[in-house]
Parts: sequence; structure tokens; C-alpha cells
Amino acid sequence: MTGFLHFLDTKLTGGKHIKFTLKVLKEEWGIAHMQLTGNQVHQNQVDINEQRQNASFRTTDGEKRVVLILLGVGILSLLIATFFDRNVTQAVMNQNSIFGNIFQNYADQGAQVVAFVSAEVIAWYIWRRINDQGLRYIMTGAALLLAFNQLLSLLQDALSYTFSMLNNLSKGIPMGVANNTAAVQNYPEILRWLLAFVAMIILSAIFANWFSKISDADVNYLIVVAVVGIATVFVAQLMIGDMKALWGRFRPYEMTTVSGQTMSEFTPWYHMNGINGHNSFPSGHTMSGWLFLYLALFVPRRHVTTQKKMVIFGLAMGILTAMSRVRIGAHWLSDVTVSSILVGLLIFAASRLIGAHFVENAEQQS
Repeated sequence: MTGFLHFLDTKLTGGKHIKFTLKVLKEEWGIAHMQLTGNQVHQNQVDINEQRQNASFRTTDGEKRVVLILLGVGILSLLIATFFDRNVTQAVMNQNSIFGNIFQNYADQGAQVVAFVSAEVIAWYIWRRINDQGLRYIMTGAALLLAFNQLLSLLQDALSYTFSMLNNLSKGIPMGVANNTAAVQNYPEILRWLLAFVAMIILSAIFANWFSKISDADVNYLIVVAVVGIATVFVAQLMIGDMKALWGRFRPYEMTTVSGQTMSEFTPWYHMNGINGHNSFPSGHTMSGWLFLYLALFVPRRHVTTQKKMVIFGLAMGILTAMSRVRIGAHWLSDVTVSSILVGLLIFAASRLIGAHFVENAEQQS
């Protein structure tokens, strides 16, 4: 193109107007060429940085230490539970525990929270990346419907446990009685839908605004976290649910006294009773409590301080939920310990698959 313009400039004799036009054309071509070259260099640099990050990702020594410490605590807890499950329950069980009831009512929603956030991320990723208007609206709407479904499920749990607790209080019986196993519809259904609708509007607006401001690199990272998040929730629920059915273990509050023998239905954690309608082992609430830890992976990699806060929150939710289940008499120590180990390892494996640390190195992200 430059040679052609030079040829015209030297061969044609159309006067100053032609020469001026050719000069402008050459300047414009030079600017466009520089912009194109600059964009290519920038994109190549981004690609190289991403490739370097993916190639250099490895589990840090600090992460290995934390995992080994938590795993060691879990194994020690399981060893204690193997011999003293009944003793621990007899010492701490209290179905009137405020601590136990709060976490029973409002810590069982970790799976729905992760699925909701994942669906919102997928929805606004589609909105940002799909150009075809019809397909854009259909796919984004489908993802938002999935998010709304998770809100309805979350509220079903929370409202069911809350209304059951209030009903127990009105009857003068312990708050946690007949409130440990699963959610039932004992609340106004219109209340659940109204709360879900309002929450959906507010939260979706927040996610849409967030996605309009973050970089392409963050968007590409978040969609991976969202897809892996849905898979993690699915695997966790399938694993814990199947084990519950196969083990058929009685819960502490289901124990009775037969011929003077207390806790006559007790079986150790390693004994499989088969499918019998009882589902104490492992703990589903504890699974949901630990899934809050996955939320730390949704934090963009540059925001190290926020990552630390979310990790602390996730660890606290996992540990406190496990403790609360033993306190309220819904689970044995071994139930919550095995659930903690399995789900904790699953979330750690998911982070390795994503290629993200729970807390990134601040120097590498600067």
C-alpha cells in the first residue's frame, strides 16, 4: 500500500490538490497501521502472560502445609470419633442450643449459593459475549432462570427451618426437635416467591453492573470458576447423598433406650447399615457449610485482601457448621468429620483444576 501511494505521488501530475490528498492518505495509513500493530502486540502480550501463568501454576508450599494440617486435624478427629462418638454426643448435645439452631437454619445453603453465583456469572458472560440479539436474550434468560431456581431452593430451606423452630417454641419444646432432617413446606408459599423475586432483581442488577466494569481477563477467569463451581456442587451433593443412603446411620436424636440400653441403634461410622431411611452419615449441612469456601475463587485474582476475607469466612462456615450439627444432636462427630474431609478435598481439587490459589501472591498480581 505504501509503495502504491509513492508511485502515485511521483508519477501523477494532477497539481497540489492530488499531492495533498496523497499525503493525507499516507498519514492515515500510517496511523491505522500503528494502531493495528499496537493492538496485535497488546493481544500477543496478554496471551503470553496467560500462557505463562497457566504453565507456572503449582501448589505452593504454604498451601501444602495448610492442607496437611487440616487433613491431620480431620484424621485425629475421626480417630477420636471412632472410639468416643457416643461420649461426645452425650456431653455436648442440646437441641435448645441457639448456636446449633442458627447454623441449622441458615448454614445449609452453601450449595445453592455457589450454584446461584455460578448461574449469574454464566448469564452475564453470555450477555457480554453473544452478539446475536435473539440468542443473547434466550441464553441469558435461561441462566437467570437457573439462578432464580437456586434462590427458591435456598429460601425453602431457610424458611422451613425457621418456621419449624418458631413452631417448636410456641409449643414449649426444644427449638431443634423434629427440625433436623429436611425442609418441608410449613410457611406461606407467597412469602418465598416474593423474597426470591426481590432478591433476584437486586442481586442480578449487582452482577450485571459488576460484569460491565471488569476486564476481559476477569470475565474469562470467572466463567471457568462458574462452570467448575456447578460441577463441584453436583459432585458434592451426589457423593454425600449416596453415602447417606448406603450407610443408613441413625442420628443422635433418633436414639432410643431398649431394655435399659441407651442409644441402642448406634452403629460406628465404618459400619454400613444399607438403605433403611436413616441418613446421618455423612453430614449434608457440613457439606454445605464447607462449600462457602468455594466463593473465594470467584474473587478476581488481583483482589488479594478480599480473597483472604472470603477464605476466612469459608473456613469459619465449614468448621462452625460442623460443630453446630454435633451440638444440636443432628449428627455424630464422625459424620461431620468425614463430610469435612471429603468436601474440603473436593474444593481443593477444584481450585487446582481452575488453576487458582485461594489467596494469590500479592507481588505476582501487582
